[in-house]
Amino acid sequence: MGFLTQDNRSCCSEDSVNSDVFRSIPKHAVVFYVWRIEGLGAVAVPRNKIGSFLTNAAYIVYTVTPKGGPLPYPGIPSKDIKGPVIRAVHFWIGEACETTVAGGAALRAAELDAQVSATILHREAEGREGPRFLAYFRDKIVVERNRPEGLTTCCSLHRVTGVTIPIITELEEVAWDHFSSCDVILLDFHSRGVIFLWIGSSALPLHKKHAAKIAELRKENNNGRVVMVDDGYEQTMGREDRALFDSALSPDTRVVMPGRMGSTGSPSPIKLYKCTEQSGKYKVAELKSGPIFRADLSPESVFLIDRGEAGVWAWVGREVNAREKLEAVRNARGFVKKKGYSSATPVARAVDGHEPSEMKSLLRGWDSEKKRALILPSHFEPDYMAERPRMAADCQLVDDGSGDRTFWKVAKSDTASIRDAGIYYAEACYVMQYRYGTGRKSRVVVYCWKGAHSSSVDREAALEFACKLIEESCGQLVVASQGREPSHLLQIYGGRLTILSGQHRDKPPKKYLVRVLGSTPYTSKAVERPLRASSLDSSGVFILFSESPVVWCGGRSTGDLREASRRLASSTTPLIAEGKEDDGFWTQLGGRSVYSTETVDVVEECEKRLYHCQVEATAFVGQEILGFGQAALLPEAAWLLDTGNTIWVWLGDWSTVKTVKDCVEMATVFLYTHPASRDRNTTITVIRQGFEPPTFIGLFENWNHNSLRDYQSFNALRNSLLDKQMAGPTSGNEAEEKEATSSFDNLVKYPLKMLRNEPENLPAGVNVERKEMHLTHDDFLAVFKIQPSEFEKLPAWRRQRLKQAAGLF
Repeated sequence: MGFLTQDNRSCCSEDSVNSDVFRSIPKHAVVFYVWRIEGLGAVAVPRNKIGSFLTNAAYIVYTVTPKGGPLPYPGIPSKDIKGPVIRAVHFWIGEACETTVAGGAALRAAELDAQVSATILHREAEGREGPRFLAYFRDKIVVERNRPEGLTTCCSLHRVTGVTIPIITELEEVAWDHFSSCDVILLDFHSRGVIFLWIGSSALPLHKKHAAKIAELRKENNNGRVVMVDDGYEQTMGREDRALFDSALSPDTRVVMPGRMGSTGSPSPIKLYKCTEQSGKYKVAELKSGPIFRADLSPESVFLIDRGEAGVWAWVGREVNAREKLEAVRNARGFVKKKGYSSATPVARAVDGHEPSEMKSLLRGWDSEKKRALILPSHFEPDYMAERPRMAADCQLVDDGSGDRTFWKVAKSDTASIRDAGIYYAEACYVMQYRYGTGRKSRVVVYCWKGAHSSSVDREAALEFACKLIEESCGQLVVASQGREPSHLLQIYGGRLTILSGQHRDKPPKKYLVRVLGSTPYTSKAVERPLRASSLDSSGVFILFSESPVVWCGGRSTGDLREASRRLASSTTPLIAEGKEDDGFWTQLGGRSVYSTETVDVVEECEKRLYHCQVEATAFVGQEILGFGQAALLPEAAWLLDTGNTIWVWLGDWSTVKTVKDCVEMATVFLYTHPASRDRNTTITVIRQGFEPPTFIGLFENWNHNSLRDYQSFNALRNSLLDKQMAGPTSGNEAEEKEATSSFDNLVKYPLKMLRNEPENLPAGVNVERKEMHLTHDDFLAVFKIQPSEFEKLPAWRRQRLKQAAGLF
């Protein structure tokens, strides 16, 4: 098996403190090993304890898998590997780990690295683990505190986080100091068999669902009782539960702030540094800011790729000596300290030619395998792609383009339904509603196309209009920019779409020149070029539209391009080969001129990457999910799937992200702040849970349409866990009271003492005239002696007098 067997257990003996501890570790077999650092030795972690960590300890995780294969996991069956492998060494440092233990982990990791020639070496810090490390654990990660032998406590406090799996972290003490409104906390009374699940008012739905599942398992395993407690509603519990809760967390010391303090690991603009050794001193020199290209890295040097608190990668060239390779992470740690980053800043090392995908995503210009050209039948049935989702995803076609469509030209001042003539103007914005499929399989795609010269107000108006259509239909929104037209949009026009870039908005000029791009109906279009001879290109095909139209074929143009031109020009339009032009042709172009080869922008191929959709302070901070499948698309969140030429956003039913426009804005932030300086005109498409098109389904292996049929939301799970006693805002009986309570709960809450400050000293976002609405429910009752809904019904003068008496006016 992948974990230590009887034969190799001796290799983890704590009796040895040198590289002998790793002597028999395999290098060419699938394995998953974990050791805990004790003293200067490494002790094997029993299989049933893998995934549990002590916050005052350090661990080493070693994995070997085939290159390009699935990620390993605890207990993975061991088997020999033929071909390239990925050897990853992680050393994990707990938050309360002593410096000597952390140093021992770094030393042991370096010895293991020297023994196996690891391709990835990663320093992991508690709470800041990298996506690869997190992806190893498929059930949960538990971080506990180490207690002296024989010492027991009546209760313990645990914070629940995590994206695809729960991460349960035991806190140092049971105190309100550890609470914030964005937290989900478990207060566990071990001896009483009672667990309180405290839900912060701003907690992520993912964290709430994880905690509810943990509580459910706890209840099933030992018949313990679960009490749900909402932020600010602690005093609405039943008398016995409240007394037990208050015995550990006194209401007199309650201070719960809206956000948790501490480093979030928000990224800084990417920078590249070169490491050199001069006269025995190690020096680091800044080379450039982003974007960084693969060609910026040379094989004879070590480079640091710096994203601030988000992490530092050390890249080691293949010609670098062994000592520099082994010391790369230590030197990167020194760089982190010198920069003043937090001690938990992730640090990792990649080796030339063996870069992991999470590092490659930071740079541009990687060599990629060219995909084999797809061969589609010249004509196919409308439902052809629905039955072949893999092909649909490869060519991004939901059907043959023969569906019904409605077309609008949208401006800030006017939105008009117009006849779709297949000509787009660069100064305009258009919205198309396209319907395909029949009956229950009927679907809607709404395209929002933005011309390169359109105004920002017109673009905003077009997006607003498109989002409105989507909200009415639950369809797929596709936001496309000029030059990045999606394949299916081109297929709808049969390869005849013409884009005019000149100074015209309503009708084409009497004479204009277009270049034909693409070769198939779903890749070809015609784009206007300046009406002059210098616009020509020997590798291209051009159509000169005038009273006497002609098709000009460059000497290096392909037959497919010439064939594509026939979809745009009539069959009687004459073809002129380069070098065979007459004087009339040059006259129409204003005379002969020198022309060169036009650079055609090609979208760089990249691997599919999935991220949790999360934006903080105009920066995309969503965690990447490695080794993802359909199961990663949890309904409690929005998920961003980056396929290179398209940014997909999948919106779960119970996500805090509610509108399609919010999804577009988050995807825009992703593109604008991407470390590799992605093309800001990349197509963005938004879909809702349950309405996935075949172009999305085909991006996943073995898609199951019924996977979420019996899925329980947090509220459904909560109701199944609740006893008769119920602490929370859902205890109201009247619909009107529930609505008023919901409005009250949606506002950010602050402690009473803070809200009594003068207006200039209040937190940003507090409504100075309605400070009482920022109280918690319990504080509101304690101050005013009535429910918020009842307070709202009082006359204005009465409310004002009560607020004055409370110091909240």
